[in-house]
Amino acid sequence: MSGVDRKVLAFLKSNPGATPREVADALGLPYNVVRHALLRLREAGYVIRSSRGGYLVRVGFPALDDVEVTQGGGSDSRSSASVAELVGVIEELKSVVMELKARVDRLEQEINLLKKGIPTHKARQRKDKKVTDPLLSILSSKGLVTLSEARKLASKPIEVYVNEGVAIPVGDYLVNPEFLNRFKKKFPLSVGEIEKMSPEERGLLDSLIKEGLVYLHAGREYRIIG
Repeated sequence: MSGVDRKVLAFLKSNPGATPREVADALGLPYNVVRHALLRLREAGYVIRSSRGGYLVRVGFPALDDVEVTQGGGSDSRSSASVAELVGVIEELKSVVMELKARVDRLEQEINLLKKGIPTHKARQRKDKKVTDPLLSILSSKGLVTLSEARKLASKPIEVYVNEGVAIPVGDYLVNPEFLNRFKKKFPLSVGEIEKMSPEERGLLDSLIKEGLVYLHAGREYRIIG
């Protein structure tokens, strides 16, 4: 049993029902040191916790003389007890510091994980903007929309969408850039493949032809210019 444990046990024999804070204040020891000492004494069966939160020495555990730290033996024995007690306090403080360090490390890891999972304010704004803008939502799902319909859906002038690079005007349509790029990769396009196209792709093909960006070669396939 360490010197700290002995002092705490001796104090409780004289002050049954004392709380950890009362023990720490009376003995002039750090609260955490007293708390750890009480935990060891409780596990060893020396003390029990009362219903009011204080601690009591169990009946039958050792006599008071066994736990007195100032018991006779002259100045040498008192000096040895003081050194042993100081070593015990240092070890307790080391244990407390290591425990706190481990908790801080865990908190830092949790904070870093939370930071990775939280998008920046600007990123959230861009995402919310795309989701809540009716025109961008239609362009994302259908690939294109007529200019007349686009003007009804737009939350700002059509030119702004074009300048931002989120829409491209092609004839009578406003087209999603990704949809347009995927469609261009299908060229050269045989005449027979037109029947397999979606209504949106057919509309885009007609607009490209009207704009002179696509032509029919040898009556068999469509080719894109540039």
